[in-house]
Parts: sequence; structure tokens; C-alpha cells
Amino acid sequence: MSDKSNGNRIAADWKRPAGPLNVWRQVEGRELLAGGLTRRIRFSIQDVPKDRYDEAIEHMLEFFLADEATCACLKLKQCHDAVEDFRKLWKYLFEIGLSVAAFKLDSDDSLLELAGVNVLFAVTEEINKALEDFTINFKCEKARKIFEFIHDESEKVDVCGMYGVDTYISALGLSVSPAFRGQKLGVTLLEARNDIGRKYGFTATATIFTGAASQKQAERAGFETKYSRDFSGVFDNEGQPLFPCIESKDIKFMTKELR
Repeated sequence: MSDKSNGNRIAADWKRPAGPLNVWRQVEGRELLAGGLTRRIRFSIQDVPKDRYDEAIEHMLEFFLADEATCACLKLKQCHDAVEDFRKLWKYLFEIGLSVAAFKLDSDDSLLELAGVNVLFAVTEEINKALEDFTINFKCEKARKIFEFIHDESEKVDVCGMYGVDTYISALGLSVSPAFRGQKLGVTLLEARNDIGRKYGFTATATIFTGAASQKQAERAGFETKYSRDFSGVFDNEGQPLFPCIESKDIKFMTKELR
């Protein structure tokens, strides 16, 4: 949503217009069979149906918490409170209606299993306030530390001023099921933001990527790095490493103009 006169003013709110589910595109892929054989399949890149929200949340809890660099470092998947904190957060974000998923398709185009998901939201005053409230009320201190860190790093780039907009698409989680990795579904999910932007009038997107794999996927999808920071230089209030033994080198705040 372009508004060149707004400077860095953030829109108060954004609501997804009522209407049918959006199917952004279909792509071909492959599925591994017994004995090492593969077969060609198709994926639907589309909105997440409401009756699949819980499945998408479970996917994120299973794979994102285990794989994302900061969550893996602090072992959030092993913390019951962290799992419940993220469950509530993702439920709120899915209900915004912007998230995009990859579903394996049956021969009649019906949706089969969930292959990947990118949890998206519009950056607005209301949603920012809701995310702050979620963070404050997190029961898991380690989860709170991650979100406070991500929030602080996000504040270092003025996306609205950079693109002359009052809102833009951001994200809190990109994950592809291990069974379907290695066929660019992550890139395809990121590229779908172009379609979402055209549909709803968004002209910019920005996300913090914490791992080398997701950073490379973002580059392939046309994102540019506007800010980066090595994890080795991140410390808590006591001067201790905030993410000890993290396997990722750095975070990258990456943006893209949507066309």
C-alpha cells in the first residue's frame, strides 16, 4: 500500500477482505517413494484454509522450533511453555489471513498433506501492539528473549520510510517439511508475496532471516539485505552470549519491493 506522503507512519490496522481462498500458483515437485524411487507430484501455493490452521500450527511447532537458528540454540522445542507460547502466537497470526502454504495435490486437485508454510502478517499499529502483548505475556523466558531481540533488530530499519508505505508484509516463520525439502518450495513460498502484494495492494515486504539456508532462499526470491549482525556480538544484560553455540553466523534483515 503505497503512500509517499506518510513517511514512517504506520497504518492503524489491516483486515483481509472477505472472499474465497486464493490459489497463487501450482508448481511441480517430487515425492520420495519406498526403495528410493520418486514420483512427480504437484503443489498448490495458496492461502491456508481455516480448517487446516491447527495442522499448520503443529507443522511449525514440529519443524520450525527444531530448525530455526535461535529457537534451536535455546532448545525451545523442549520447553512446554515455549511451545504453548508459540501455539497462541501463530494461531493469532494465521487468523489475520495472509499466511501462505504449499499443499500436496491429489489427482482431482483436492488438498492432501501440508508441505510447507510461511506465517505472514501486515505490519500495522494494532498488530505490532498485539505482538508486543504476546511477548510480554510469554511464559518462557527464552522465547521472550528471542522476540525482544528480533523486535530490537527490526527497529533498526525504517521499511515504511524506505519504500514510502504505511504498511508492508512481514513474517514470523518459514518452514518446509523434511520430506519435501530440496525442491525450492521455500523460495516459491517467498515469491508468493509478489502475488499477495498485487492482490491486496502491498508494495513492500521485510523479514529477518536467521539461518544461511533461509537467507539464500530469500536472495533467490529477490530479497536484498539492508542490515546484518553477527550472532557472536549479541549479548544479554549480564554480558553473556545471548545465543551460545548457535550454528548460524548472522541475522539478516532483508527487504523486497513487490511488483
